[in-house]
Amino acid sequence: MSLGLCVLGCGSFAAVFARSMAQLAGEVDLYFASRDLARAQDYAARFNGSDAFGSYEQAVADPRVEAVYVCTPHHLHREHAALAFRAGKHALVEKPIAGTIADAEAMIAEAEASGVTFMVAENFRFLPPVQEAKRLIEDGRVGQVRLLQLHEQYPFQPGGWRSRRDLNGGGVLIDGGIHKLSAVAYLAGPPTEIYAREVLPGHAGLEAEDGVVVVTRDDDGVVGIINHSWSVAPPSPHSWVSISGSEASLYFEPGRPWLRITDTVSETTVDLDDYGNGLVPMVREFLDSIREDRPPTMAGADGRADLALVLAAYQSMETGSPVNLP
Repeated sequence: MSLGLCVLGCGSFAAVFARSMAQLAGEVDLYFASRDLARAQDYAARFNGSDAFGSYEQAVADPRVEAVYVCTPHHLHREHAALAFRAGKHALVEKPIAGTIADAEAMIAEAEASGVTFMVAENFRFLPPVQEAKRLIEDGRVGQVRLLQLHEQYPFQPGGWRSRRDLNGGGVLIDGGIHKLSAVAYLAGPPTEIYAREVLPGHAGLEAEDGVVVVTRDDDGVVGIINHSWSVAPPSPHSWVSISGSEASLYFEPGRPWLRITDTVSETTVDLDDYGNGLVPMVREFLDSIREDRPPTMAGADGRADLALVLAAYQSMETGSPVNLP
């Protein structure tokens, strides 16, 4: 039986999401809501939507809508998730969960009080190479993890709310770097120390950072290095992940359906499912958690933990010193 899922907010990434949902036809009935009804209607026409709404309040009140995907600017996540929770609707909320820990904790409490499923849309975790890396690490294939390196330089010019610190919550770190911090915690365990430095700006007119380097360390001594920037030119590959262990190393490029394993005697490439952006397996997990009445992978508490890492990195950038984490 399909789930009535309404996309709240018809921006550019909502189109990416809707395009991916075509692979879940029969499992998801899409609806679209915007403060601009004509825009919602356009998205419904383009992406095979069942209906369109000119307000988020109208969308959550419709009995056909069982869940929402909150794809609005970061500073509005709590407000729009609360609409769903009060209406008894499940919510998949884009990362970051919110801009502040207080808002994140309020969202978690509101979802629990309403008895609905609350999941954060951290699609990077659901990339097939990330899932395969997690399996190999847990199976002991790489031995003791020693170093994780995550690199991305993406030719992106942020505009609108993404160019404003007060609406975005920061710059590239909270917008895209949060994926990498989440991956470090997922693959190697939560860091206990974080140090971050902003790189020189490459884009004019931004209120926040467009490049950052972050170094993490956990109690076992595992180090993570993240280099994430909105670049001015398209390097290739623009994104890659390397995991070094005592027995083997892993390498993959997010968005590509393979992972390479290298040890002292061989190099093997594992072919994987081609879910380039991770959205399809992410939404399947959301659907399964609702059907099975269980907490989802990337529940609200996981989103809160990722936000805490980002905010600690910003604190380090401001003070110039490492920040210890509980």
